[in-house]
Amino acid sequence: MRRRDFLYNTGLLFPALLASPSLALASQKMVNAEMIIIHDEGTTPSHVSGVFNDLPLAARQLNSREIINLRYSKNGFLVTTADNTTFLTEKVLIHTSHRINGPQSSVEIRTAVKTFHLEYVSDNNKVVPEFWFLKTQQFQVNRVTPFINRNRHAVLCLSGS
Repeated sequence: MRRRDFLYNTGLLFPALLASPSLALASQKMVNAEMIIIHDEGTTPSHVSGVFNDLPLAARQLNSREIINLRYSKNGFLVTTADNTTFLTEKVLIHTSHRINGPQSSVEIRTAVKTFHLEYVSDNNKVVPEFWFLKTQQFQVNRVTPFINRNRHAVLCLSGS
């Protein structure tokens, strides 16, 4: 009886293993980070990259193409990458394509893989993060310090115009 169950389960799992071996064999890693920076490699101006490096806290920089899941929970932001690593952070800095979606009360963050929606207003008792917006030209370390020192979950969106 056990052999039959083993063969049946192997028959179910084998096609999934063939279709996506990296996902089937990958283990999920959880990493705590002080801040996550999501940006597009090719479109990041040099002065913005310099500010990223001069930030007074250890920030993880992720290319937007690596992000496969971005969601907000009461513990902070959960950012999952293509290699199945999940980052938990209280602060997210976004320098990639984004726009405000008024009817859904959310900010749409577009990456190469998909579009993510982070709510900034909630009708029920769900906690939502703070959203900050800066133009890329105004992005300097002294302008980011209040954002970093704020004791709340927050997103800082940089826009080119």
